[in-house]
Amino acid sequence: MNRIYQFFRHNHVLAICEDAIDNKSFTLNLSRFEMPDVPDLVEKCPILLKLFLNHNHLTKLPPIIANLSRLQVLTLDYNRLDAFPIVICQLTNLRILNLSCNEIVKLPPEIGHLTQLETFWCNNTGLLEIPEEIGNCQRLETMGARGNKLTSLPNSMGLLTNLRWLTFESNELTDVPATLGALSKLVHLNFKSNLLTQVPACLRQMRKLQFVFLNNNRIATMPAEEDLFSTRFVRVLNLCENPLCNEEETRQLLREHMHVQCEEHFNVGGQQRLGTRNNEQSEDEDEEEGDVNSDWENSIATSDLDTTDESGPENDLEDISMLIPELSRYITNFT
Repeated sequence: MNRIYQFFRHNHVLAICEDAIDNKSFTLNLSRFEMPDVPDLVEKCPILLKLFLNHNHLTKLPPIIANLSRLQVLTLDYNRLDAFPIVICQLTNLRILNLSCNEIVKLPPEIGHLTQLETFWCNNTGLLEIPEEIGNCQRLETMGARGNKLTSLPNSMGLLTNLRWLTFESNELTDVPATLGALSKLVHLNFKSNLLTQVPACLRQMRKLQFVFLNNNRIATMPAEEDLFSTRFVRVLNLCENPLCNEEETRQLLREHMHVQCEEHFNVGGQQRLGTRNNEQSEDEDEEEGDVNSDWENSIATSDLDTTDESGPENDLEDISMLIPELSRYITNFT
């Protein structure tokens, strides 16, 4: 019975590939087929923009993947990869890459070739370090490396000045590079469940920052009053489950700062979540508040943001719009 199932599953995958070839599709969704290998037919889809391979049994990627030079979205989460597939670094048009839930302990220096990358997920892979070359990926807006074994971050992280959403939850970080203060567009920062011993001083420089999660660390010393006051533009600064919150006197001092969360029953649904707006807040910050508010939901359910495998006909217009700049080269005006 198992062989029959495998036979039909394999032929179903081939049929999907052939359909994509015949229709010159921009999207190929091969997720959740328990595939041990990528079908050779994928090579015949050179115009692909999106390739979904998540939730399979892949242990490696074939060299033919490098031929998908237009690829912008690649999901490989929930496979059986035991190393970063170096062929990915040849896909220099990638915008979204998801490698979560594999066994990838190291990122190669060549990751710096992915200069168009905007979203990078590498959650729950056992990652031990991030190379300095990550600083070359300066278009990154979203980066997640949650549930790994990172003990430090490269100083080059400070070069990723377009970052808006960054999470290193559940690692083994003991400190934060001062260079992160250069992340002037960052809205969401998550260092929950690490080994930090103090509130990072660089927070005061991140003027767009709204949500900071430092809960469940080893912060035992009350931050200086000046440091807390200088982060008052932050809407939520979560310090729960740190040693400094064990003393009632310290909690009382922290409660004086409306944006600081020091107890689990903190009200995130009402005025206390929003904090207080400062009189010196600039007009351009007022105009962007709607955009900032849109990040609140994502700032809560971080553990659910591991995969992106939605695809279908409704995305065709988006796929075509991606190609318009390239196709415009072939447009000729006649008089």
